[in-house]
Amino acid sequence: MSRASLALLLQVAVSLTLLALLVRRLPLHEASGALARLKPATLAAGVALSLVGYWGRARRWSILLERAGVHLGALASYRLTLVGTFYGLVTPGRVGELARVLHVPASRAATLSAAIWDRIADVLLLELLCVPAFALVPAWRGPLLLGYLGLVAATLASIAALASPRLMAAAARLVPALARPAERWSTVSRRLVRSSLAASLAWGAFFYVFMVAAAWLLLRDLSPLASPLLLTGLPVIPLLGNLPVALGGLGLREQVSAAVFSDFGAGAATGAVFSLSLFVVVTLVPGLLGFAASLVRGPGATRPAEHP
Repeated sequence: MSRASLALLLQVAVSLTLLALLVRRLPLHEASGALARLKPATLAAGVALSLVGYWGRARRWSILLERAGVHLGALASYRLTLVGTFYGLVTPGRVGELARVLHVPASRAATLSAAIWDRIADVLLLELLCVPAFALVPAWRGPLLLGYLGLVAATLASIAALASPRLMAAAARLVPALARPAERWSTVSRRLVRSSLAASLAWGAFFYVFMVAAAWLLLRDLSPLASPLLLTGLPVIPLLGNLPVALGGLGLREQVSAAVFSDFGAGAATGAVFSLSLFVVVTLVPGLLGFAASLVRGPGATRPAEHP
């Protein structure tokens, strides 16, 4: 068995274990009652808001591709962003989202660089959006805060390493075969970091505005009297999905949501249902729509890349 397969199986096992522990701990009648409070119209509206928000992610990727010398039409970028979301569902730490570059007929050095910096920008933005939760709400602190600080440190270290020409040159000296890829990576990365960081964060924020709106609709159904401060910690939930611990963060997110909702007096079962329903409307349904689009139109439907 390959290491990748073993890692995937381990994360599936972690997710199943965490979900099983959650089911044992939570009263099932409370969870079913929370589910019954969710209106179909609310779920539909949440999906619609999420799909609008994904235009922000698609635009961010388009900008990064353009800075890397690749042109991708708006509709193709949107479709492939949803396809990447589907790939991310079934891979550790959502790294499968990078596989969308396989659908773009252009230089891998350019498309992969844009996709990697796209993911980094998203994680960095999520970490910034988590600051109000940890600053304002004691319930979000403790071990979760320590994990957050560790993730921030790892993100900043990764940015410093990936943007460092010296490190790329050192890698090329150690492995001569990496000399040309490392040089291309450094050239493209410098261009992306210098010219696209602000736009990347702005279009990423566009997506999260709509995600928060969808979350508010769900929270209004599930717990109308819950404190609005619960939404300040919303970015923590998708951030957990980037950790290579559980499959797509499944189980881990629900454990954290259950604990925090309980601290706010909204009920642990409501917190778990909120996290799962948010995952469905923001990630699962858009990802499945992306998968369906890839089957209907196929990779060849992507508009040919043009280099200026």
